[in-house]
Amino acid sequence: FVGDYDSYVSTIIAETGRARQETVVMEVFPACDCLNWFSKRAAKMLADESVSLHLVRQKSAKVVYKPMGVVGVISPWNGPFILALNPTVQALLAGNAVIVKPSEITPFCGMLVDRLFKAAGLPEGVCQVLLGDGETGAALIEGGIDKISFTGSVATGRKVGEAAGRNLVPCSLELGGKDPMLVCADADLERAAGGALFG
Repeated sequence: FVGDYDSYVSTIIAETGRARQETVVMEVFPACDCLNWFSKRAAKMLADESVSLHLVRQKSAKVVYKPMGVVGVISPWNGPFILALNPTVQALLAGNAVIVKPSEITPFCGMLVDRLFKAAGLPEGVCQVLLGDGETGAALIEGGIDKISFTGSVATGRKVGEAAGRNLVPCSLELGGKDPMLVCADADLERAAGGALFG
C-alpha cells in the first residue's frame, strides 16, 4: 500500500466494526491481490485481438478495446474498500476516469480508494469520490456517465438497471442475496458450522 497501511485498516475497522484480522483477510489482502493481478494482466487482456471470419477468408477483423469514458462505481457498505477498489482498478486500467459513490454508511472507506490512487501518482481528477445517499447515486446514473458498476441489493439493482437501460448506459450489477451453503452427509459438521458462521 502506498501510504500508511495501519490507517487504511483503522478506517475500515472504524466504519465496518470488523475485527482487525477479518479486515485484513476480507478487505486489505484482496485489495492487494486485485491491484497485483490486474496490473500484471491488463496489457494482455486489453490487447487487440484478431478474429477469423467464417466465410470471408480474404478479409480480416480485429477487436480493439477502447476506453468508455467515465465509469460510475457505486459500492456497498459490507465490503466498502475492496468492492469499491476492484471495479475502479479495472476501469482505470482500461483507460477510463472513475467516479466512486460509496455507501453513505461507509464514506471514508470509499475515500481510501481515491487516497490510494492519489498517493500512487494518478493525475488529479481521474478518480473522484462522490459522497451521498441513494439520491446521489441516482443523480450519478442520470448525470451522463458512460458505464455504471453497481454492487448492492436486488431492489436497488433493479432501479439502477432500469435507469441504465433507459439511458442506454452499459452496466455491471453485482446483486446481493442469500447464497445457499450445502453441507454433505460426510462433512465435518464442526468445520461446516464454523464456515457458516464466518460466511
